[in-house]
Amino acid sequence: KILLEYYGSAVGIDAIAALEDQFELSLGKTHTPVNPENRGHPIIPSNLLAEIWKNRGMKHISGHNQHDAQEFFNAFVDCLATHVLAYQKSAQTMRQIMHETQVKHSTDMDSGDKSGTDFLKKIFMGTLRSVLICQECGCKRTQTESFSNVSLPLAKEIQPSDPETRTSRRGKISVRSVLEHFTRPEALADPVLCPSCNTKTKTLKQHTFSKLPQVLCLHLKRFDASANKKITDFVSFPAYGLDMGKHLPHWCEQGLEVKDTNNNRDQSAKSPKVLYDLFGTVNHKGTLHQGHYVANVKSGKRWYTCNDAFVSTAGEGNGVSEVLSSAGAYMLFYVKR
Repeated sequence: KILLEYYGSAVGIDAIAALEDQFELSLGKTHTPVNPENRGHPIIPSNLLAEIWKNRGMKHISGHNQHDAQEFFNAFVDCLATHVLAYQKSAQTMRQIMHETQVKHSTDMDSGDKSGTDFLKKIFMGTLRSVLICQECGCKRTQTESFSNVSLPLAKEIQPSDPETRTSRRGKISVRSVLEHFTRPEALADPVLCPSCNTKTKTLKQHTFSKLPQVLCLHLKRFDASANKKITDFVSFPAYGLDMGKHLPHWCEQGLEVKDTNNNRDQSAKSPKVLYDLFGTVNHKGTLHQGHYVANVKSGKRWYTCNDAFVSTAGEGNGVSEVLSSAGAYMLFYVKR
């Protein structure tokens, strides 16, 4: 409901009243025309937080204890999908009442219900492809897994092979190098049973992105529970043109690379450009056990910093320089061009 009100204010209508009007019309009742609202009513975070705490699917992160931002994001997207599906069912019921003389078949009803989460999947959900490759015979075993965000390990030993992905001006890690490291084949420590060789063999494991979402959320794994510390290294990330095309299976998966006429890897072949632009970040200040989250959000061409109840411009100009140089980047939100 809160998100519907926010959307309605952005386009200048009272969305809730409009829905109630339609329902009254379907029952043959008289109604009062909906008056346009002034545009730009914001979501009040305290109201949104209160509704989240009431939600059964998010009870585990309610209250005043400290919780992880990625955990919150996962729970919020899951609950949003549940509520959208419930809304779609209600809307379908309203349409059935309004057009009761033209009752749809049950198959149409089912497809209408499913459409509730389709747009959420298109926006947030991508697919990771995980493959095990036998180093003796080349046999592959693949598995896919959907994701709403990708957790990227941070490691100083990351050495990018592509000059374009080398570290930032501060000599620290870059998101491009971390992504390259994430999709690079990795030799498993222990042999794995190969169904083709029928014996345990040396095996490579590799992750690639088989499907990319409209909104790509990258989670930088700063909390190392095994070492009982937070990784505080600066991580550089681009504001524009993060290219994910090179991380698709046919451009980086071992054995699937584009081949030339001699069946060798075509070094001249270029991956398709799948470009993403930054529109939001979540930064963490503090330690492994306690801290504070601050968000940076792009609205129009300007960046804003959201710190609890305080919203301010991120810095001089459009604020992008301050956003890119800020320490403690924890979650990065990119939108596909």
